[in-house]
Amino acid sequence: MAIKPRRIKANTTTDFLGSWKVMNNTGSDIEKGKIVYVNGVNSSGAFLTVTPFNTPTAQVNAPKFVTGAKIAANGGTGDVRQFYIDVGVNVGAAALDDVVYAAAAGGWVVANPGGSPTKVGVVVKTGATGTVLLAPPKGAA
Repeated sequence: MAIKPRRIKANTTTDFLGSWKVMNNTGSDIEKGKIVYVNGVNSSGAFLTVTPFNTPTAQVNAPKFVTGAKIAANGGTGDVRQFYIDVGVNVGAAALDDVVYAAAAGGWVVANPGGSPTKVGVVVKTGATGTVLLAPPKGAA
């Protein structure tokens, strides 16, 4: 089945884009729309474990995903996706197709933070109520 624009809804993802059930073993909740990376498997082997992606770090080659909903701390489970459309976000003076970069604690920024930043998405609508397509690379970017 083809992915059609009408199937991609605001602030969500679709099952057509792929999702995985994961576990959060950190001591803090991971909010919806955060960039996470796979850092292992839980003790039963039933879930991949994830933690918020921080840049720049050695995590750059780890598989990265975006949380589809808040994942509770200390063993909470939730879904992560390959793609996420974040709408109604202020992208400031960014232009259409500007690159979005990873920031601390699973966040993202439009301005290049310098160094060797990890590209995690692109601006698809500009302005104070802009839209960003988050599609973190699976390895180094």
